[in-house]
Amino acid sequence: MKRLVLPVFATLGLALTDCGTVSPNDLRDPSCSTTTFNVEGRTFTTFGTSADARKIDAFLQATLDLNAATLEIADGLTTTCAAIGTDLGVAASEYRASTAGELPVAYTCRRVSQEVRTIIEAALPRGATLDVTIVPPVCEIDVSFAAQCAASCTAQATVEVPRCTGDLIAQCTGSCSGSCTGTCEAGCTGVCSGMCTGTCMGTCVGQCSAGCSAMDATGRCVGTCTGTCNGSCSATCTGSCAGSCSAGCQGSCRGQCRGMCSVQSSVRCDGTYDLQADAQCSAACEAQANARATCTSPQITIGSRATVAPAALQRLSVLIASLQRNYPRIVLNASRVDRVVRQSAPSFVASLNGVGSAASNVGLTAVACVTRAALVAADITSRFSASAQVTVEFSASISVQGTAR
Repeated sequence: MKRLVLPVFATLGLALTDCGTVSPNDLRDPSCSTTTFNVEGRTFTTFGTSADARKIDAFLQATLDLNAATLEIADGLTTTCAAIGTDLGVAASEYRASTAGELPVAYTCRRVSQEVRTIIEAALPRGATLDVTIVPPVCEIDVSFAAQCAASCTAQATVEVPRCTGDLIAQCTGSCSGSCTGTCEAGCTGVCSGMCTGTCMGTCVGQCSAGCSAMDATGRCVGTCTGTCNGSCSATCTGSCAGSCSAGCQGSCRGQCRGMCSVQSSVRCDGTYDLQADAQCSAACEAQANARATCTSPQITIGSRATVAPAALQRLSVLIASLQRNYPRIVLNASRVDRVVRQSAPSFVASLNGVGSAASNVGLTAVACVTRAALVAADITSRFSASAQVTVEFSASISVQGTAR
């Protein structure tokens, strides 16, 4: 993660200074006003419908989206680190930049990481570590949005939804060959973790109309049910499953389908994908879609089985409680950094000379706005780099071994 960030965006400004026949004076043209390109408001004025103008529009929108995503990530990490620092008694005055211009996310999280490391090393016996179990986030990208963006950028009626190396997840109103989150009608061959309103061939946990093999103390069925199960079902619900069917929704899935769906919309991908379009349009639209990626919350359990001296136990307990509350947000933002940078940045940078040439064909205002976007990209670089560094260093601090005797 960290290795990719620096070289990718560091070339952004250089790429834009080689925009065909535009002179240095043209590059400094001030005609791109905040009305034309408003970074804070995330708005810009379209440059028209020509092929070059559409590329510029897509590039500016991608810059705005990436800028907003990096701001959200950096601010989220700063707030989370500060929350842990407060729990551990770190004074606000201790958050100080080590170099001029260092971002708050860097110096805030660095100081807190140091405190975390110090507490663990002092509390745990030599060689012992915290027990950390992580179910990582799953990040999904709306590839149907990317395809629609590419269609608009290239002036095509439609662009084929790109192939996904992971699972495709769609809003489905037709039949679904895979898992269904919502309502699976006419049979679920996997686990129905919501409400099975038909015959359950596995264990029914809920109300059973007839033939329940085991009941709990409250009269609830916790065994096989030969009648109708109104509850969760561990295997093959032959009626309707409302909630989540883990595999084999035999009828229509009214909700999210992970698999093949006969009538679908808003298709998302939880792996990598390849958008088939013009190089500049493809890069800009992938960057837009990736910046808008959504990620599930990670499931994290943190504890310690080591014998800890009473003098250090209270401080370690405070740390563990704080990490249990806050560390999931750091892991979540680490996944967002990786998702946005790893998939979109290389092709985005590679397309910049083409965008610069397009701007020179459209006019000085277009060149000025693309150049302003390059300055915004320098801020994007700093935030990505700092955020990536923070997530690596914080994870390392939690993984240190104790040194107590």
